[in-house]
Amino acid sequence: MCSRFRASISCSQAAGKGGNIMALDILFQPIQIGTLELPNRVLMTTIKLGYGTPQGDVTDRHIAFYVRRAEGGVGLITTEPMYINPNGRELPTQLGIHEDRLVEGLRRLVDAVHGAGGRIMAHINHAGRAANPKLVPEGERVSASDVFCPANGVVPRPLSLAEIPDYIGYFAEAARRVRKAGFDAIEIPFSHGYLIHQFLSPHTNRRDDEYGGPLENRLRFGREVIAAVREEVGQGFPIVVRMNAKDYVDGGLDLEDAEALAPLLEQMGVNALSITSGTMCESVPYCLYPIGTPKAHLLPMAARIRSQVSIPIAVAGRIRTPDVAREALEQGQADWIGLGRPFLADPDWVRKTQAGDEVAILRCAACHQGCLAELRKGHGTSCLFNPMTGREAEVKITPVKKPRRIMVVGGGPGGMEAAIIAAQRGHRVTLYERDDRLGGRFREAAQVPYKEEFFDLIRYQRVQLQRTGVEVRLNTPVTPEVVDAAKPDAVVVATGA
Repeated sequence: MCSRFRASISCSQAAGKGGNIMALDILFQPIQIGTLELPNRVLMTTIKLGYGTPQGDVTDRHIAFYVRRAEGGVGLITTEPMYINPNGRELPTQLGIHEDRLVEGLRRLVDAVHGAGGRIMAHINHAGRAANPKLVPEGERVSASDVFCPANGVVPRPLSLAEIPDYIGYFAEAARRVRKAGFDAIEIPFSHGYLIHQFLSPHTNRRDDEYGGPLENRLRFGREVIAAVREEVGQGFPIVVRMNAKDYVDGGLDLEDAEALAPLLEQMGVNALSITSGTMCESVPYCLYPIGTPKAHLLPMAARIRSQVSIPIAVAGRIRTPDVAREALEQGQADWIGLGRPFLADPDWVRKTQAGDEVAILRCAACHQGCLAELRKGHGTSCLFNPMTGREAEVKITPVKKPRRIMVVGGGPGGMEAAIIAAQRGHRVTLYERDDRLGGRFREAAQVPYKEEFFDLIRYQRVQLQRTGVEVRLNTPVTPEVVDAAKPDAVVVATGA
């Protein structure tokens, strides 16, 4: 590592501190991205939240969510995609960065994250043909070419040569607002089938002008965006590009294309690359990685891309556990590990890992029930496993002044969570379960093929029951006589449907 720029501490510096840099947990070695030094190798990737106003404003819900992840020790937090123009929106309550009036709210967000000891990167985007047709009128749905998007039924219109400078300008103006708000870095997606990627991919770019045809032309729009953004943010300010290792689309970009693209981005002055895959029109599972999709399968592809450049490479995609993350770094597959939904399940993933308390991590199962299904319903992102996600501003677990004796009836996930929270508040809690095991009907869900990861919730809750001092009584049906004998101050009935 010390022979390459990627380690932000040199070998001599490490020796001067009285130790070998490799003696540190590799996840917690610092890394330099442009002028920004980060304390660890863990990146929170962009996740759509839907916590904003219809006008794109930051809310207290946003701030509380991101502050909680900063408190958990994330090295660099990435915002949800912020739209640079209303015709590039995906969600009705998505964050915007298309107007100067939004800077004040964004600055409040940045200041709050900094106050919690964190660093935050702005992800700016235009969805192009992947924009939400319920939010964008037909004539304003734009792309490189008029290629149908099967995910939303949109046939966009191609941007004219006269319009292209306007859209480059939208990115530049957004970058100016990023700097004004005080963000630590900026991320631009050349990925996931969004507007820049629509120019880059031969599947979506059928143009016959200077923006279509060979790679040099298809990259022209993205190159001009990077140049315009650099002019606004200044030299040294970190620009990260999120790029696909593979599109998983017939006629789209493949790994060889990614290997060719990466050094070109480095030559443009991009400071780091974040590797992902898929498009939001044709290959959504390879963007979102639902349960049953391969775990960490982008690592070998990231390694090949990494071999083509000298700037840091981040990689994401179903990297659930610290051991997989460490192994990727140790084997040189990446310099930086991206996690998204794992931070919905457990905002303290980093802190627990650093403390060697990995058994206490609540692992994401990629079920997408809270972070996708609820988002699509307009409720904002939540988490099936973590009831606090998205409610950080409204729910606080505070100590009680007068502890009570609490009886919880039912040892499924709901009963266990009620018992854990009551105990965390200081109550004396006894949990009763008529079966010989905890988990309730949720165990049946975990027995379905590809859903074995659901067992992680039961495993996590067992650890928390033990740590919070909850007394667990298995094989104990609760009758009126049992309640009378226990004499609880309160009974929580969590017996399910």
